[in-house]
This record gives sequence, C-alpha cells and structure tokens, in this order.
Amino acid sequence: MLASPHMQGADLLNRVLDAATVRARAALGTPVVLRRCSDIEIREEIEGLRFETWCVRRDDEGLAVVVTATARDESGRECMVASGRFTFSTFAVPSASICHNDIKISLYDA
Repeated sequence: MLASPHMQGADLLNRVLDAATVRARAALGTPVVLRRCSDIEIREEIEGLRFETWCVRRDDEGLAVVVTATARDESGRECMVASGRFTFSTFAVPSASICHNDIKISLYDA
C-alpha cells in the first residue's frame, strides 16, 4: 500500500476502503473480511470528492469491489483522485487478524 503515508494520503485510503466495505456489506451481508487489496492509487486530495463503487467479480475467492474517488480540480475539470480494487469474503481461516474501523483485515499464509 503506502510505504510512508502522510496523514492526507492515509485518510483518503481509509475513505476509499470504507466505500469498498459498504458496497461489500450490501452485497454479502455482515461481517465481511477483507482478503486482498490491489491496484491502489492515491493522489492529492481535492475538496468535493465523489466515491463510486462497483462489484466487478464474484467467485470462490470472494467479491471484488472497485472504488474510484473523483473531484473537480481548480480549472473545473473532472479528475480521478484515488482508486483501488478490494476482494472481500464472508468466511476465512486467517493466520492473523487486524481490526480496523469495524472490519476485519486478515493475513493469510501463502
């Protein structure tokens, strides 16, 4: 994810993850387990963010959710501020767990 996130980047990452979690809960129910994060891009945060989420795949591995955060820059053009792809499931046998904002982040043995 981010090697040494500044507070603004960490806050934006949390907001993107929260948006993905809401979509996963709507599709899978609660509780959900975050299994994987990939293709995460965090840019400079701009006021007036709009989050969009899509369920793009559901299979034996779980539900893949894509999130984009967009806003208008100072010239009024629409631009992407952040994006990410997250995989959630409702079941897991984790080797270790970390709790974050009411979601369970699980670490698996390869």
